[in-house]
Amino acid sequence: MKTRKFLVIALVLLLCLAGSLFAQAQRDIASFPSRPIDIMLGWSAGGTSDTTVRALVPGMSEYLGVDIRVVNMEGANGGIAYQNVYSSAADGYRWFGGAEVQATYPITKQATVGWERFYAFPAGMGGTTIYVRSDSGYKTIEDLVNFIKRSPRVVNYGTTSRGGNGHIFGEAFTEVAGVADKVRDIPYDGGREAGNYLIAGEVEFISVSLGDVSDWAEEGTLKPLLNLYSEDFHWRGVTFPSVNNHYPELEIYSAINPYWGVAIHRDTPEEIVVKIAEAFTHAVKGKYFNDMLESRAIIPAPLMGKAADHAVALVGSGRGWAQYDYGIVDTKPSDFNIPRLEDWKFPYDDLTANIRPWPARAEELYSSLK
Repeated sequence: MKTRKFLVIALVLLLCLAGSLFAQAQRDIASFPSRPIDIMLGWSAGGTSDTTVRALVPGMSEYLGVDIRVVNMEGANGGIAYQNVYSSAADGYRWFGGAEVQATYPITKQATVGWERFYAFPAGMGGTTIYVRSDSGYKTIEDLVNFIKRSPRVVNYGTTSRGGNGHIFGEAFTEVAGVADKVRDIPYDGGREAGNYLIAGEVEFISVSLGDVSDWAEEGTLKPLLNLYSEDFHWRGVTFPSVNNHYPELEIYSAINPYWGVAIHRDTPEEIVVKIAEAFTHAVKGKYFNDMLESRAIIPAPLMGKAADHAVALVGSGRGWAQYDYGIVDTKPSDFNIPRLEDWKFPYDDLTANIRPWPARAEELYSSLK
């Protein structure tokens, strides 16, 4: 009898505790945010990822009423920061920031989970670009190729990281130009860092996102020779020559061009996701955000909902297969059911067809951005 009474009392206490914890969780959701939010940014300061995320912060902070702190956590093409956020509580207080390339992480083994575990909020995009020093004497991409062909030594070029868009474009370009066996990629923690080493003369050219060093092109320190875009891109008196002018067969790789923005754990409570979506909408409509992106030649491209899922997944197909084809990784994207671009469909398997959907309110907000 005493044992039975003890079990009844224990059960009642457990139910009370569970009820108390549930009530507290509901209060935490209702009061979100009640403290500062951290964005773990996977690339170095000053690059396109850093610029885009910091352009979002003032508007989102203003809407949410709390400070949003950006922490640069470089390494593994953003994978270290991505894994850090995934391993943290899904309570809305820690976000991932930078290039939305999470679909490639299982392929590159730079993180253990892919895009399906996060809600991505892409904010801007841009083409991948090959830059040289303005005083290098190279007026066209053909001048650079001819130098590499004549060089008695291997020519170093800088990228943001192995397997990133700059690395893939660099490998694709040097292969079609017939100089793949005469170059060596040097990975850096971001396009800005790669640009610094180009200026210092430690590499002959860099292959990075256009906006990483566009301001140095504007001031005349660097010169763009080739841009992974369907047509010439003109910005502040600088022309970024399209691949179609020289190597039209490379245009297919446009799918590797990244979006930049933030992402939150997909297990985050729906009410919190909606608040973050509202803050994102407020920020991307603001003058500060748009002025900041224009200052670095980043194209505003805010996405949410199914459109964001589709865009982020497509980058995985474009990059993942290119990484495998060029021997950058030894993991086949098909091991994760990721189709090639020519066979692209979305959703492409049961997992992507059955991921947690976006809140209806987020889809409505995205419609207001179109």
